[in-house]
Amino acid sequence: MDENLVPAHIHFTMWFIRIRWIAIGILITATITVKYILNISIQHISIFILAAILIILNILHKIFLQKLKKERGDDVIQRIKREIHFQIITDLIILTIILHYSGGIENPIIIFYFFHMIIASSIFSTLTSYAYALFTLLLAASLAFLECNSIIPHFPLTGFNSHDLYCNHLYVFGSGVVFTITSVLIVFLSRMIIYRSIKAEETYVRTNLELENKDKLKNEYVLRVTHDIKNHVAAILSCIDVIRSGTAGPLNETQEEFANRAYSRTELLTTFVKNLLNLTRKRLSQDREFEDFLFNDVINKVIETVEPLVRDKSIDFNYSVDKSIKKIRGNPYTIEELYVNLILNSIKYTAPEGHVFLKVIDKHDYIVTELSDSGIGIPTEDLSRVFDEFYRASNVPRDIKTGSGLGLSIAKQIVENHRGKISVSSELGRWTKFTFILPKNPEIIPDSLLQVIQG
Repeated sequence: MDENLVPAHIHFTMWFIRIRWIAIGILITATITVKYILNISIQHISIFILAAILIILNILHKIFLQKLKKERGDDVIQRIKREIHFQIITDLIILTIILHYSGGIENPIIIFYFFHMIIASSIFSTLTSYAYALFTLLLAASLAFLECNSIIPHFPLTGFNSHDLYCNHLYVFGSGVVFTITSVLIVFLSRMIIYRSIKAEETYVRTNLELENKDKLKNEYVLRVTHDIKNHVAAILSCIDVIRSGTAGPLNETQEEFANRAYSRTELLTTFVKNLLNLTRKRLSQDREFEDFLFNDVINKVIETVEPLVRDKSIDFNYSVDKSIKKIRGNPYTIEELYVNLILNSIKYTAPEGHVFLKVIDKHDYIVTELSDSGIGIPTEDLSRVFDEFYRASNVPRDIKTGSGLGLSIAKQIVENHRGKISVSSELGRWTKFTFILPKNPEIIPDSLLQVIQG
């Protein structure tokens, strides 16, 4: 048994119970209106008794379902389905009795039979759906036959319509044919719509799985190829370093310049390959090896890492971290990488003597981080793409050659692996601000936090 199906079936049955409460309310209101306001003859006492029976049954249904919620086992879904069968059958029988006391087949509410056919068709097999249609037809036909032949009394809706239709054999036969055709068409169309919906959902799920598998294969391929490239690039870098150091023999000024250029470009390529490997590994493993750690310890390591570059560029770097943030759960190594990546990114695109400010706020179940800088900003048309792989904003100066376009992609991957959310806002030429939310425990997401993340 698929345990995930149990909540879905219970949810549907509870919905059915709520609909019945509405129907009971309408029944009582309509009876009072018809009897005391419109002065139409109706067996109101009998209908009120039937409404009371419906109320009792609905309460019992709810108690039974509350009990089923706590149970486990292979037969739970079957018991829920039996409960739904019982609800539909009792509803149809009670509706037939209500019709008997309120005009029989002359009463327009006879069309309410169709609602139960639609409900049955949406949750049961085709054979069961047609069985319900047949059961409904037998109930309606039995009511018409018994009243038409005076086996049971007929209670006309005097003041509403002609009260001799129930004994008009042609009317009864014609109504029965229309009712039968409508019932069959309703079940047929409901099953057809549901069948097509199921097929469409199956196609969607199958396509999605195929795409996920292809994406996994692509990542595995990239991982293998990139790993091989990394080894070759490392060997080239090592050889160039030997040449530029003069170990293999002295170099003239021109040779030294080209050796340094080759080394610099190969070093950039090495960084790019490392980032690509890092991102691909995260996509494959999703880095969800969580543990409890002190948040301040990670922030202190981050500050130590970025301080040398801050000093080199004379950046005014300040940070504020809520002291109430103590121990959180996650992957401390990737969270450290997240903060380092984003801060170095801000420093890179901020002019010397500019400003970078890191603010971390405690929000009970999660923390909110705001990283703002006085850098070059990001064009509005580029904001939606800054987290894409290999993407660099169109206003990045040509003299800034470092950067693979993977840093922000890695940052986003880390945040999403921790079930958080990251966003960016900016004003071109003036400032940029990254904001991201991290749950204090990614394994337990409260509904309040889920709304914040999804919003």
